[in-house]
Amino acid sequence: MMGFMRIFILSAVGAVLALSASGAFAQGALPKQKPLSAERLAMPLFPAGWTAVTTNRGNIEVLDYVPAGETVTAWRNKITLEVYHDLTTLPLDALYRRTQGQNRDACQGVIEGQFQSGLNNGYPSAFWTLGCKKNRDTGVGETRYTKAIQGQNRVYLLTRAWRTPAYGDEGPEIPRREMEDAMAFLTTSVACADNDTEHPCPSRQ
Repeated sequence: MMGFMRIFILSAVGAVLALSASGAFAQGALPKQKPLSAERLAMPLFPAGWTAVTTNRGNIEVLDYVPAGETVTAWRNKITLEVYHDLTTLPLDALYRRTQGQNRDACQGVIEGQFQSGLNNGYPSAFWTLGCKKNRDTGVGETRYTKAIQGQNRVYLLTRAWRTPAYGDEGPEIPRREMEDAMAFLTTSVACADNDTEHPCPSRQ
């Protein structure tokens, strides 16, 4: 079992990688002016075998994904993508405070990683981790890694979450490989637009 401080150290390293990736897919000179483009979130290292289980569309679009054998109610692993349309002026730290408050309300014993901000593929971006030692409703522990991106047309909130047995200061039972894969997934996920040299999309494999 890995101590929780070790988990957050790993998270911080991954966050630095995610936030320093602003030039990872850069190509060519930046244009002086560019038209509004077809912006989207690209997720090159999305886990194989995971499928969408809910899709709630509206001004805030919510998509949940789980691996085979898990459901939206009975899950151990989950990825959630929230897309905020027409809210590009919303500060990313406001989203952090909202998720922080939700975590505090739901949990007996919380762990809060530091809010880290920077640029990702040319867009303002942030990263944070939250831990819930015991959820008051479900009785299980939860851990969440979240990356937020403030795009030109919308704001993206991408979260990789785990449910585990309730835990104490020793931290949750999450295999190191799963945490490393989660950080790689979040690191390589970027807001982008095709044929946009300022915010280029990763090459399709």
